[in-house]
Amino acid sequence: MGRVGRTRDEFLRVQGMSRLAPTATQRIALGLILAIVLVGGVLRAEAIGGNTHLSADENGYVGNTNRILAHERYATFKWPPGTSLAFAVATRLSGHRSLRLTEHASGPAQYMQLLAGVLTLLLMAAVAWWAAGPWAAVLAVALGATYWPLVVATRTFLSEPMGGLALLATVAAAVLARSRLQDQRWWLALAAAGVVGGLACLTRGDIVVGMLVIALALALSGRPGWRVGALRAGVYLGAIVLTLSPWLVYASGKQGHFVPITNAGPDAFFIGSYLPGKGALVPTEEKLAPEVCKHFPEHCGRYWQQSAAPLFDLIHARYPGKSAEAAVREADLENVRKYALGQPFAFAGMLGGKFWKMWETVWSGGNGTYNPSTSQLQHTLYVLLAWIGLLGGALLTRRWELIVATATLFAIAGLATLFNDQPRYNVSLMPLLLAYGSAGLWLLGEWILKRRDRRTHDETGSRPTTGLLFGQARANV
Repeated sequence: MGRVGRTRDEFLRVQGMSRLAPTATQRIALGLILAIVLVGGVLRAEAIGGNTHLSADENGYVGNTNRILAHERYATFKWPPGTSLAFAVATRLSGHRSLRLTEHASGPAQYMQLLAGVLTLLLMAAVAWWAAGPWAAVLAVALGATYWPLVVATRTFLSEPMGGLALLATVAAAVLARSRLQDQRWWLALAAAGVVGGLACLTRGDIVVGMLVIALALALSGRPGWRVGALRAGVYLGAIVLTLSPWLVYASGKQGHFVPITNAGPDAFFIGSYLPGKGALVPTEEKLAPEVCKHFPEHCGRYWQQSAAPLFDLIHARYPGKSAEAAVREADLENVRKYALGQPFAFAGMLGGKFWKMWETVWSGGNGTYNPSTSQLQHTLYVLLAWIGLLGGALLTRRWELIVATATLFAIAGLATLFNDQPRYNVSLMPLLLAYGSAGLWLLGEWILKRRDRRTHDETGSRPTTGLLFGQARANV
């Protein structure tokens, strides 16, 4: 009996070791992934120093970085702190005391962007491998490494590289937490995922709506009943709130009123809801330029190249006796009454057009100007492949992670249409789309081939062959 027991234990131990040992297919895929990540890193490194435009957003991030480095009050709460904190850490580690905002920049901010880009590629490979196997991971990292807006974003002072990494990490953490829901300490996994989500919200405020989608998905996973579902959502959202609370307390205390991560919402909503300006910044400024010139002659001309301040000075002037913030909120309500409620079909058409344009148009890599290094054809091809894979895979395989990724992307992109939406906003969403879109595309191909093989087997009685292509790749995932 002892000999049998030892034999069985030895057999189980060997089986366990065989599962841990990578197969030849996995070793080849891993080698390809590392090679592609290296190429992606080189492309990103070569992009550093190529920025020829500086935007108001970049000025805001760098201004806040320098305030952090000087231990001074945050400069402006219109931008969340995550990117500025990362820049401050990179600046301090490089031995500098401040960060310089300049064209052709090649300083600590750009190398922090490079690190974020490489980590994003590795995470894209990991989540696609987890979802659909090694070859889906190769596809995901190949798309991410060569998608040019993600490459050229490295040279900027913008939040898109950090935001893309943070959003992908948030969904990946939720997927991992879901796999632990049956464990005794499931709540620790949910709390850890919530911390990741909270940090992501500090990087880009629009990610908040994605947290609500993920919380709902975790609550409903497996149909556990409303009590258990509510507890899951409460643990996840509670961890997010706890992670955000130091920043919320600080920002609200400095501003004298509650700040929900940033206070840029009313300004952005005015632009996004101003129907004559098509819900976009530059057309809105052009539409209101005559009125700006009438009240502020010194600001006539293409003032949007420097700042949108004259536009909001005009709004303040429209409501004498109100503070600047109160004036913007009053203008927001007027837009809702006049356009959203007064012209609902035109307003809905504007939002739909913004949503479509956000995905249809490639970000040029410049501040409102076309940069020849970006490719509209590449963008269209990559987005089309990824959305086909994500939607097709979600509908046909019903995989939880694909459904959650789809819902999260729609929620964030849909929310953006209410504000100053623009093609640049898709850059921070592309790592999530390309990673799970690649996984969905592979799973979709697997599903189609399995159905074909099943039909062939039913008709001829021959052995299915799909496993020759997919079986080994999926067996050890």
